[in-house]
Amino acid sequence: MPLLQNLFPASLPKNAPTRLRHRVQGILLAGWLSATGVQAEPLPDSPVDTPPQVVFEVVLAEIALKRDKPQIALAAYADLALKYNDAAIFRRTMEIAALNRHPELMLEAARLWVEKEPDSTDALNALSGTLILLGRYADAQPVLARYLALLPADQRGRAMLQLPQRFPPSADPQRARKLVDLVTEPYLSMPEALLTRAQFALRAGDDAAVLQNVQQVRRLQPDSEAALLLNAQILAKQSPDAVLPLFARFLSEYPKAATVRALYAQQLLNAGRLSESRVEVARVLEQNKVAPEPLFAVAAVAVQAQAPDLAITALNRLLQEDSIDTALIEYNLGLAYEARADLERGAQSAASGDAAHSDAEAILHYQQVSRGEYLVPARLRAANLMAKRGNLAGAQALLQATPVETPGARTELVIGEAALLRDAGDPASALKLVERAVAKDPSNTVLRYEMGMMAERLGKLDLFERSMREVIRRDPKYAQAYNALGFTYADRNIRLKESRTLIEKALSLAPNDPFILDSMGWLCYREHKLDAALDYLNRAAALRADPEIIAHQVEVLRTMGRVEEALRLWRVGSQRFPESDQLKAVGKTLPVATPAVTPRSL
Repeated sequence: MPLLQNLFPASLPKNAPTRLRHRVQGILLAGWLSATGVQAEPLPDSPVDTPPQVVFEVVLAEIALKRDKPQIALAAYADLALKYNDAAIFRRTMEIAALNRHPELMLEAARLWVEKEPDSTDALNALSGTLILLGRYADAQPVLARYLALLPADQRGRAMLQLPQRFPPSADPQRARKLVDLVTEPYLSMPEALLTRAQFALRAGDDAAVLQNVQQVRRLQPDSEAALLLNAQILAKQSPDAVLPLFARFLSEYPKAATVRALYAQQLLNAGRLSESRVEVARVLEQNKVAPEPLFAVAAVAVQAQAPDLAITALNRLLQEDSIDTALIEYNLGLAYEARADLERGAQSAASGDAAHSDAEAILHYQQVSRGEYLVPARLRAANLMAKRGNLAGAQALLQATPVETPGARTELVIGEAALLRDAGDPASALKLVERAVAKDPSNTVLRYEMGMMAERLGKLDLFERSMREVIRRDPKYAQAYNALGFTYADRNIRLKESRTLIEKALSLAPNDPFILDSMGWLCYREHKLDAALDYLNRAAALRADPEIIAHQVEVLRTMGRVEEALRLWRVGSQRFPESDQLKAVGKTLPVATPAVTPRSL
């Protein structure tokens, strides 16, 4: 059945264009409305001479939309688009077609709109964007060229800079670049045209063309931050350090370029130049007016550069911005105060109550997060700090009172509360807590897996095995359950044949998981395959710095007779993880295994 007949069979006029009768091919890509430039907005008030039937159908369609029945609204507007040659109806038909993922109907509405208003930049914009998203670049080229030509001069540059947003991620970069080069050809005296060309050259992998275009931009507009950042992106491919003098020279001429300075601070941090990075963060904060993006960027850099006070300053300024997600800022303020507390605990010059005060501030900010994706992480961190300060009951109460909307969030809170009990020296209560949660939600494999792991730590091997096998039965792709069973057998040096089957299955499901690679390495060690063991363990260590992985490496090296290597690795690991029980235990098997002491540095 033809498309519009299927949508609204009683209303299709006999003289409707046949091109509207084609069936839809494929699925509409996300972002049709924004990418094509069609703005979702109410239909304009009807003029006084609008036929009553039009008003009636429009009202019915809008009521259908409000009642979450977009298919009915689409059918009504498709009918209206065929009956009445009205630009507002074409626009609204496009919007509803986009919401319903009917690209061909959307395209036809745009074409009719352009036929009705051939000089309408809105109509041309919508048609060109739809053609681009359908991959019909040859058809899009003259429409897009006409759209740019008709735009007022003061709007053309912005329109060109928005062209990259028109193309979906799956767009052929070479064809997209060819289209953009054609439509920007008349405007090469404009920096925006050159910048746009540079972006499409970057997508197409032509670094030389990127540099050529950005150098022209910088001649026309020396203070262009966008050109500088594209230039830096190409230089960073050759050498990350090569961008540092580029940023420094630009900032010497344009010291108020906060975005560039924030990126300069990040690059200095990446190069290990922490003190210089902190100086650049402070220079951004000296400016009275800084956009939210560079403020947030320097806050993140400041925490990593061990300057939490600077991060706190930046984040507090962000709280004054009306458009900023306060939950995100409050969560990051908690992180910054936590980082400050850690520094204060390690600094000999800090007053005794400084760290406690910073911990309290962190808890306060975490508790200010009352919604959204940061709610559960914030409450978990607040509860952890409260428990460390001796208020375990308050920490549990906080987690239990946290409002959640999904089973996954509730699971996180249960596991977090169990971790508090375990860390407080009460693993039996932690296990009981999770057991009660599993009883309420037997199908929850995450909780069941956690129950098994807690049982294993308490030596309840039967419960551990039953839990893991039940997880595997319910979810055959749960890699960590296979790994937990396989590693436990290998660690206890029992049932090694079954252990290999389990760990191989886990590896097939998650081949780059460092803990599964560690398990295979430890199994090979038990099987006396030392070369293979060390290879797996080295691969695991390259992916994750973990004290247990390091302890396994040390043990294998010692067994291979490579004692000096084992001792060096153990010393490095002990410096990084001084509280690790695994490293302490393996250290007792090494000669003169005394960790080298290095002074703490900020």
